[in-house]
Amino acid sequence: MELLFKNTVSAERQLKDNEYIRFTDANNSGVRVMFLGNSITLHGIKPDIGWHNFWGMAASAEEKDYVHILMRYIRNIDSNAAFCVCQGSKWEVNYLSNIDFYSEYASARDFGADIIIVRLIENCDAVGFNGKKFKEELMHFIKYLSGEKSPKIILTTSFWRHTGDLAIAQLAEDRHLPLVELGDLGENKEMMAIGLFEHEGVSIHPGDKGMQYIADRIFKCIKENNIL
Repeated sequence: MELLFKNTVSAERQLKDNEYIRFTDANNSGVRVMFLGNSITLHGIKPDIGWHNFWGMAASAEEKDYVHILMRYIRNIDSNAAFCVCQGSKWEVNYLSNIDFYSEYASARDFGADIIIVRLIENCDAVGFNGKKFKEELMHFIKYLSGEKSPKIILTTSFWRHTGDLAIAQLAEDRHLPLVELGDLGENKEMMAIGLFEHEGVSIHPGDKGMQYIADRIFKCIKENNIL
């Protein structure tokens, strides 16, 4: 978990208030896919840490982050697919607080996802992590985002090893949900953007190779579980 503590990219204000939810081809009539994640999924421009982009940290281009790679893979199966990116770092830092901010995600709920890919945990405090509360609140969040539908859910572990990975694995087992393991990627410097950014917290985020591996593992899970 050493690298987890080196992630000094603040979970606060990763995006402006009106940027936490983004849509791509939302009016399309095909499969509707939601990416629920954090900075690895989407981070806004933040010059003070040397990040000048508006996509998943720390890919070198938008089309090289795991979200946009998966969009391409999915479009190869369903060219009329629709997508929603739901940035949940606010949830990660507040899951213990009982603060009700779900209404801020109403437009994501109304998207009507058929598939929700859940990439959350890195910003949850590893010290004093509450696995029981995490599982309860994550299912509450997912249920809210599901609206009136019953989407297929995919869970992933942390890119950097996290004490909460066990809770995610337990949740996957209890709910019979597919789980994608990512922790080994965060132990391989080749998967990060080290040397490309001066800010250490940015540089340990997945670079292009790490993003490709994340996308490939999630897509493998999609195919193996007949989710598309």
